[in-house]
Amino acid sequence: MISVTAAIQQIAACRTTWGKTSIPVTEATGKVITEFTPPEGPSATLPAPGTMLTSRHLATMSQSGITQVSVYMPPSAVFIGVGESEGSINKLTVEGTLSDYGIPLREIATIPAASPGMQKLLEASLDADLLVLCGDISPRTFFEAGVEQVFSKVKAHPCQAFWFGYSPTKTRVMLMPSDPFAVQVSAKLFLESYIRACWNMKPIRPLMLPYAEHRSPAVAQDEYVPAAMVHRNGLKVRAISFSGKTDIRQAAEAEGFLCHSAEHGSLEPSSLVPFYPWNHLA
Repeated sequence: MISVTAAIQQIAACRTTWGKTSIPVTEATGKVITEFTPPEGPSATLPAPGTMLTSRHLATMSQSGITQVSVYMPPSAVFIGVGESEGSINKLTVEGTLSDYGIPLREIATIPAASPGMQKLLEASLDADLLVLCGDISPRTFFEAGVEQVFSKVKAHPCQAFWFGYSPTKTRVMLMPSDPFAVQVSAKLFLESYIRACWNMKPIRPLMLPYAEHRSPAVAQDEYVPAAMVHRNGLKVRAISFSGKTDIRQAAEAEGFLCHSAEHGSLEPSSLVPFYPWNHLA
């Protein structure tokens, strides 16, 4: 079991290349630039490699006379969810996260728990660049399919069951827990970190905000909980109350999630905490 920081570092170390392509600047919104050769003559400041291009970037590039731009190609991605209910819910989270980066899912499958077809389905998916699974799946299933383990479990609640490995060919394999909120946290921390590393984007950095209230730790590990920003004598953040496993409705009401570090004990008003907004892509 390793820390979230170590997990992200190991995931980034396993980055791979999915290819590049040249496209017209007019079609590059939402794509990530690889490199460029500015035209001769005066030119404006252009975005650095690893930048997700917006309409503002495209306007500047067009003004500088650039008509084509080299961008990263998306990976071939497959999703497998265990359980009809949670599998379908978790598919929406994974699909949405990939969509934010312009990555479509090549295949989607949801199967019953303990299905004898899991081994065959897993092996058939190992031609993809990226395979994301959600649910209670034994690591033995991966080992029997020839998938090598990078790490197993992280010191963080509720995503401690997260597993990461790779196939002998090219497939990076992520196993997320079945709990929908754990999948949302895992998608932000681990799936996005891997995509950004492959595309040379800046790593995810949480906002450090003062905590608005008092909060006692609920578990002995680092705890990731849904949170909302509040304007109370300046911008602050507070956890959204919940009991037991986080209800997905509470996460939907949140603007992101915060990390209550096990090292800090109780949070007091004005304690600085890392806050991860759901929609932060820069």
